[in-house]
Parts: sequence; structure tokens; C-alpha cells
Amino acid sequence: MKKTIKTAFRFVMVTALLWTSVIGGLPPQKASAAVYTYNQTTVDDVAGSTTITNGALKIVYNKSNGLADYYWSNVKKAGGMYSEFATTATFKSKDYTSHTFSTANVATFNDGFGTGTRITFVNTASGKADIRQNYYIYDGKPFFLTDTQVVSGTAISSNYMAPLKSDSGATSINSSANKRALNVPFDNDKWVRYDAKPANSSSVSYEAFATYDNDSRNGLVLGSISHDVWKTGIWYYGTGNNVTEMQVYGGVANSNTRDVDTHGKITGTSLWSPKIFVGYYADWRTGMEEYGQANATQNGAMSWSGGVPFGWNSWGSVQTNLNYNNAVATSNWIKNNIQNNNFSNNNTVYINLDSYWDNLSDTELTNYVNAVHANGQKAGIYWAPFVYWGDDMNQAVEGSSYKYGDIVLKKFNGTRWDKSLDGAYPVDPTHPGSKQRINYFIDKFKSKGFDYIKLDFLTHGSLEGIHYDNAVNTGIQAYNQGMAYVRDRIAGSMFISLSIAPLFPSQYGHARRISCDVYGDLNGDVSTEYLLNSLSYGWWQNGTVYKYTDPDHMVLKSNIEEARSRVNSGVIAGTVFLNGNDVTNTAQQAIVSQLMTNNAVNSVARLGKAFRAVEGNTGTAAADAFVLQDGSIYYIALFNFSTSASKNMSVSLSRAGLNGSQTYTVTDLWTGAVTTAQGTLSVALQPYQSKLVKLN
Repeated sequence: MKKTIKTAFRFVMVTALLWTSVIGGLPPQKASAAVYTYNQTTVDDVAGSTTITNGALKIVYNKSNGLADYYWSNVKKAGGMYSEFATTATFKSKDYTSHTFSTANVATFNDGFGTGTRITFVNTASGKADIRQNYYIYDGKPFFLTDTQVVSGTAISSNYMAPLKSDSGATSINSSANKRALNVPFDNDKWVRYDAKPANSSSVSYEAFATYDNDSRNGLVLGSISHDVWKTGIWYYGTGNNVTEMQVYGGVANSNTRDVDTHGKITGTSLWSPKIFVGYYADWRTGMEEYGQANATQNGAMSWSGGVPFGWNSWGSVQTNLNYNNAVATSNWIKNNIQNNNFSNNNTVYINLDSYWDNLSDTELTNYVNAVHANGQKAGIYWAPFVYWGDDMNQAVEGSSYKYGDIVLKKFNGTRWDKSLDGAYPVDPTHPGSKQRINYFIDKFKSKGFDYIKLDFLTHGSLEGIHYDNAVNTGIQAYNQGMAYVRDRIAGSMFISLSIAPLFPSQYGHARRISCDVYGDLNGDVSTEYLLNSLSYGWWQNGTVYKYTDPDHMVLKSNIEEARSRVNSGVIAGTVFLNGNDVTNTAQQAIVSQLMTNNAVNSVARLGKAFRAVEGNTGTAAADAFVLQDGSIYYIALFNFSTSASKNMSVSLSRAGLNGSQTYTVTDLWTGAVTTAQGTLSVALQPYQSKLVKLN
């Protein structure tokens, strides 16, 4: 995002020394302490340190050792921070000989975050590139942004830049023993899970991180808000119930980012790290939501006014057996049985073909779209722009004169990537043949009138390697180029849902699957519980970086309570509300008719809002209680993930964010049964069972 920076500022000098003689015409001596005011930010510069305050937070920068401490409500919550980068050697700002503040390195500005002040500390040492640490402070905000610029007289190369690193005292939340360190996955492939680990652990989180006390919910939230060059990692180590060491850096590349090569290098006389969001909150969940919004502010987000997509997806049950006849039969059955019985949004239903849509001939695709539109529905399609599933490197690339051997990604050693990642070769998004292939398929889908597209296996486009475009040196640079090209070719003609994809950058889709594939089972890798782990710790993406978080197609199994729990998980997850049953099968028609047409339930899905987990200490498991406030109305969803044992649940209403002393009318949205609750909501759940209730 472009920023207009005004260098004008005003300052007030507070001096401890007096002029020796005004009458004698001697100039005023430099003050031993100086206070400068920029907008609502105050900088107090003394001999050994510089203190920055904006009324909500304070940064104290030690000019003797180059370390910074961060305070909220005048209590230190993080400390010992410095910057680091690597070329052929590693350079730490704390080891430099000079750490300076100067008013010449201050600027005020106004951007999407509000009125702000940039303050730069310059670290210098003989024979080394300067390390410039930038802090972006906003009036009244409880967060700041920070990045690091390395300035050299000659060109240097780096694939590692850490704007924040602490060797000790990285965080100090409080004395509670129930502290957590939230590990966020890089993408949603291979049924990866979020992990709210105990603070006494060590791991790497990707792009975003939070450490918090689950009892009080006080917590520190930080993560990257720039995703144009770097993959950002947050390494941490915890002991004594606090995260004591931390390293926030651009340049992570490992099996969790699906890479086999190291992170690509950037080169120049001026190198920039990723920009990092840092904030402390009374409720870490509020901080995660503000972090999500900060990303949307920095990078933009795709707007959508069409409401939550209701509909059907072929991969849930039909899968490889997809053909023209069963696709049209599905459209007809939905129109005649549930489309006019509460299963729609704004009178719209999507009928979406997933993988194996190419079982249909070109003529059948055209006829399919026409049939769907004739039924008053919208047609969806599927494509994976950055993968090649075949093995013939001499196969012609659709829409171009290139062969697939030309466009598949090369490793840094010059050899091709293999098919070890999801069984497909990654395609270089920057290659002209790849772009011509994008033109061929997207133009085909547009010409036939498709209204929705699911883009899959996108992580392949972010892999490190040698790219055709010499200006592209990192996987995320390539991914941005490829995704921007796809988005611009679609040109607003379709709803875009991202499937197997990095969490960031996020500005290329209306929705993103919040997890990997989900089917109808209650437990396991492809289950309702697995999906709800992703919701428990990734809900904050909904309505911020993505309009909707997509819970995948809902396959309803024959066990009615297991099927209802799958529907409830879809309702509370964001949502893209798609059934996945084979409705040409009469046995499956009955359960779809029963569970997909409850208007009280579907009305909550139409809100398109993700529920928050009540508790955040479940590790890799899902929370079992979720809450949403919609104006003066609250909704609570409760789950029993056991397939054999009953469960009695008692949820503190005040803990869930309601008024603990108020008496609420409680309506079961499935049965319509009405009870009351004050202080505690108590529910008995049978095996497989879940409840979705409204409180007002």
C-alpha cells in the first residue's frame, strides 16, 4: 500500500540546562533530554534511551545495546528485541557499535490504519551494512508495525531477515500456568492442524503467532502483514510458562511450507524485511481479529455483495463418477425439492462441478451451464492453475506453443521438481506458457457462463525454485504474480474460492477453505472435529482477509446426529454452504431434505460469520463450544465428539461473552424447543450429538 509521508513535524524541547547568557548572544545549548511530539505520539530522547508512547503502548529503545522493550499499560510485555539479517555471515543490530535516534529519521503520515508516525533507529558499524529499524506508531492504537531495512554501499543478497529477535525475556504475559503459544499452519494441505501448544514448548508458526493466558485471555499477537516477497516464520522457545526466546523472520522454507529448496534470495543495496504487526490485548482473540483486519487494510481484500453461496459440490460423493447426466439430475433434484424450501440465499443456489469435470465433453459443459441457469441456479467449476498431473513433458500446453516440460518448476540445482507434493508437478506461475494456459481455461469457463470457480492446489505456485521471470527470486513473489494474473483474467465474473492454498497472500479470493478436505465423519483427519480445530484457531480470517471461510462440502452420513453435527460445523464456520451428497441416490435424498431445509438454522449460515471458540487451550483438538454475537442476539454451538459416550456440558455465559446475571430465552434452532438460562447454559449431549441454540 502506498503511503504519503509528510516530513514536517513539530517538537517541544524540554531542557535541563539554561542558556548561559541570552544578552551575550550565546546560542542555546543542546538539551540533556528532549521530548518531541508527532501527532499523538511522543518521543522522549535521553542520553541512553529513547521512549516512544502513543497513549496505548510504549517502546523503550536502549541506545547503548540496541535492544527494545515493549510496554502496554506501562507494564513490559515483550523485550530484548533486536534485528538480524544474513548474507554470507549473520549480522545482529545489537552487536553494532552505534544505535541512534535522530529527528531527521522521523516522518508523519496518514494511511489506511490512520494517522501515524514512523520512527527509525539506525545501527551502524565499521565495514558493515547499516541496519535501520522502523517503527510505525498509530494514534491511539494498541498495536504498532515494524520492519527492518538493510542499506549497503554495494549490492548484497539475503534469504533471511529478522526484524524481531529476542534471546531472552521475549514475552512476559503474567504468572498464570495456563499459557499457550498458537502455531498457525502455512497452508491447509495434508490435513494440517492448528496447535495451541503450552507456552513451555518450541516450534515454528507461519505468518501469524499469538501467546496468551487462556484464563484471563490476555495475550500478545504478532505476524506479518506484507506477503509480497517473503514467507515469514515465527520461531519461539518457552520456559517458565512464558515464551522466552523469539525469532520473527522472512525466509522460512521447509516441509511445512512444502519446500525442498531454501528460501530464495533478494539482492540489492537496500533490502527490506517483512512488515510485522505487534499488539497486546486483554483478549487475544480480539487481537487476532485486528491482525486479520490489518492484513486486509495493508493488502486489500476481495469484496463480495452476493451473500453466502448456498449449493452443492460434486467431489463430496460423486467424485470421479461425475458425468453430464448426474450433474443435470442433481440440478433438477435440488430445484424441485429443496431450492424453494429454505435452501437458498437471495434466491440463489450454486451447482458446482469439482475435479473430473472434464469427464463432460465441451458440448456437455455448455449444455450443463444452460440447464443450471434454466433452473434459476448458478454454475460452478474447478481448476488447479499451478499443477500438471501428467507425466509427458512433451505434451502441449493448452492455448500455447510450449510443452509441459517448459513450464514445470525447476529446483535451484536446475532439475525439475518431482510429483512428491500431492502427486503433481508444480508449474512456474511466471512462465508465459503458464499464463497462456490460464487464458485458455479461464476464458473457456467465462465463455460458457460459469459463475463460481474453486481454485485448488495453489501452494504449488508458491514453491521456491528457478522461475522464468528473472525479476522473481522467491516463491511468494511468483505466487503473487500468478494469482494476480488469474484474478485479473477472471475480472470479477466469478465467485472465487481458494482450496489448497497458503493462508497469505489473501487478496485473490472471496473465500478460502479454512481446512483441508472434510467429509461426513465426526472424528479423524477428514472430519467435523478436524474442521472445527481450524475454526477454533483460524476463525479470525472470516470477514477480514476473506469474505467467507469455506468449511468444504457437507457430506451427510446416515447417522442423523453425525450428519447434523456436520451441518452445524458448516453453519458456524464462516461459510460457503455446500452440500456434498449424491442426491441422485434416494437414500441420500431423504437426509439432505431433512437437514438442509431448516430455515432457522440456514438463517444463521446466511449471516456468513464465523463463531469464536469459548476456550483456546485445546492443542491440536477442536474446541467443543463456540459463540457468535449478532447484534443483541447470541448463538452458541456445542459438540460432543465422542461416538460412544454421552456428555453433559455447562458453559459459563459470562465466559462466553454474555451477561452472566441476565436471564436469556434459549431456543434450540433444530427443534424449536424453548428454555431459559441464567449464568450457565447446561446441555446434555448424546454420542455424535451437537446443539445450535439462540439466546436473547
